[in-house]
Amino acid sequence: MTYIIFDLEWNQPFANDISFMKRTGLPVSGEIIQIGAIKLDENLELVDTFNTFVKPQYLTRMHKHVEKLTHISAADLAMGVSFVQAYKDFEHWCGDDAVLLTWGSDDIVMLRENLKLFGLPGTIKHTWYDAQLIFAYLQHGNTQQVALSKAMEELDIKQDELNAHDALNDSIFTGYICKAIALDQGIAQYEQISKNTYSQAYFPKPISFFIYENFGDKRKVLHDNKVRRAHCPECQSLLTTNKIQRLSGDKFLSIGRCPHHGLFGVHWRIGKYMKRNRELSYYVTKTLTAAPPELQNLYEERAELNRQKEEAYLARMAAKQAEEDAKQQFINNPDKK
Repeated sequence: MTYIIFDLEWNQPFANDISFMKRTGLPVSGEIIQIGAIKLDENLELVDTFNTFVKPQYLTRMHKHVEKLTHISAADLAMGVSFVQAYKDFEHWCGDDAVLLTWGSDDIVMLRENLKLFGLPGTIKHTWYDAQLIFAYLQHGNTQQVALSKAMEELDIKQDELNAHDALNDSIFTGYICKAIALDQGIAQYEQISKNTYSQAYFPKPISFFIYENFGDKRKVLHDNKVRRAHCPECQSLLTTNKIQRLSGDKFLSIGRCPHHGLFGVHWRIGKYMKRNRELSYYVTKTLTAAPPELQNLYEERAELNRQKEEAYLARMAAKQAEEDAKQQFINNPDKK
């Protein structure tokens, strides 16, 4: 068995421009422009490397932030190959007896998005593990995100004059970390480690996708009826949905039931963008997926956690109000003990 540690760099739309998603009709947040990877043997010794630039088809203008971060220029991309060719080359290079690792889940999400964008099978044939998750669990006993640079610093790993935010170099850095920790132990415990993570990487693939825009008030987005309502992708019956629960940040989840086709996951993500007149506005994407037991359990866990948070918040507000009332009563009746 070999370990394939890979990293991706991708271009982004300008000013959170949502025309990319509207044009493609897909929940895609970027277009891959570089694939870098290393191949390690069963002893985690370096066997080979892979590195290729990808010529973008949709986001052909380099975002200034991406160019500054990655040092990838338009000239580099002009020499690149198509994504379809790059991925076929990468798959062939990986071989059959391999497992994949990335630092964090963003790369695997972006890869799946681009596979769908370019009409390739969205299922990745190799088993994938999140090396960042394994590191956090083994080193700190939790699943909190850790920057690649921070993990290297913690393990006293030097960059060897390699620049970060290069797909190949970041793969090399991740390889150093994997060799410094008990990777085999983390992989053996991975099902337990990843059980309570909420990354999109663990969600089922999208069945249908919708985008709604021109919201001036972020707080009102999920109160809009057309945003909240969801229909069965099989028969278009209106789904009976549970209360919408926040997963994290601006990501939300509900479970919907069709009387004919069963359960579906309904996912929302709120984002912001700039209109042509430079006015800030908000959009929301709604994605329907299958609802396997893991997603149903995630919904129930978040519902319970959000309930506890709300109760704690209301208790704090009640205590604060009681304190203010007591102060006001003392002010109004200073002689009364």
